[in-house]
Amino acid sequence: MHSFVKLLSVILAIVTLSDASPLICNYDNPFLGRVQYANSNYANSLKTTVSSFLAKNDTLNAARTRTVQGISTFLWIDSFNAIAGFEKHIDEAVKKQKSSWNEKLIFPFVIYNLPDRDCSAKASAGELELANHGELKYRQFVDRITSIVAARSRADQHIGFAVVIEPDSLANSVTNTGSVPKCATASDAYIRGVAYVVEKLGRMKNVALYIDVGHSNWLGWPGNLEPTAKVMSQVVAIANHNQTSSRNPAKVRGFVTNVSNYNGYNPTTPDIIYGAGPDNPNWSELRFAKALAPYLEAEGLPAHFIIDQGRSGQQNIRQSGGFWCNIDDAGFGTRPTTETGECIIDALVWVKPGGESDGTSDAAAARFDENCQSSDAKVPAPEAGTWFNGYVEMLVKNANPPLKPTYK
Repeated sequence: MHSFVKLLSVILAIVTLSDASPLICNYDNPFLGRVQYANSNYANSLKTTVSSFLAKNDTLNAARTRTVQGISTFLWIDSFNAIAGFEKHIDEAVKKQKSSWNEKLIFPFVIYNLPDRDCSAKASAGELELANHGELKYRQFVDRITSIVAARSRADQHIGFAVVIEPDSLANSVTNTGSVPKCATASDAYIRGVAYVVEKLGRMKNVALYIDVGHSNWLGWPGNLEPTAKVMSQVVAIANHNQTSSRNPAKVRGFVTNVSNYNGYNPTTPDIIYGAGPDNPNWSELRFAKALAPYLEAEGLPAHFIIDQGRSGQQNIRQSGGFWCNIDDAGFGTRPTTETGECIIDALVWVKPGGESDGTSDAAAARFDENCQSSDAKVPAPEAGTWFNGYVEMLVKNANPPLKPTYK
């Protein structure tokens, strides 16, 4: 009997260790055990694509598009007007959470409304201007979002939030202040603005903040790694008023890469955009994250990442890594998952809702950017944020891995 009990103890110890081992390095991953909220606006937009496929008697791709309707994408709050929709979706998520006692939701969204936003590109310029009290208005914008998140968190303490902060902003602060005058002027305001988001939302236990750090073919070049980490450290320090002894510090969970871009997570061979060598040793988003991690840790920052793979299904489709607007031949990428194979990667996600245009190809438009008429861009294209149905059809057809069909 004694030997049997001893054997049973050994077996239980092995099973316990086996069950726990995948979580040891990332046990506090905010995405683990949670279902990502899939917003109804995106699903409704995709009805247009379903109908267009059916009009061509393409029932297979119509069914694949129905599958996309159930996939989580981040909700973008890119203007004051977008806050009302954000509030509606949170209420929808809270209602769903209350009715789903056996599962926990995480609500993913993007804050994207800095004054003089997107200083190195015209296509996605925003509503706030530094010259017109932009910083004050931005703080008011963030305050409204914060109050909504706080109120809904009190309404249901089980719901979590994953927040991407200001795509491209701080990456421009790292690399473009010397070459783009608008970026030189906006950089300090970007840093203060992102710090304010961290200050307001970074103390909430159910909120995971991820600051944007560009992508592997931008900040992933070796010379950009340490400057990137130092800018991120500066932001978090400002968020805490340069105090290190706070009992409840404002903090970030980590960083996000490849937002709205097309780079692969962990391909076996480098894309041609990285050069023949390849010239950039960090030629994937995973390589970039691993290379950046020690610099972040040296600054006392967490080395956790989420990586956008929403439009990364096809590689080697660009002649230049500098091309980013409505890239032709792209496809939906790996579905959102926490099965990343790496301790420092919290999740692969779809931050960019595939189908919303990156920018117009109309040269006469006020927000026209030459990138949207590049040799790699799909044209004609509508204004940024507008539904680009032909582009969605392409993403569905080129999805990798292929989308499973959902028939009615």
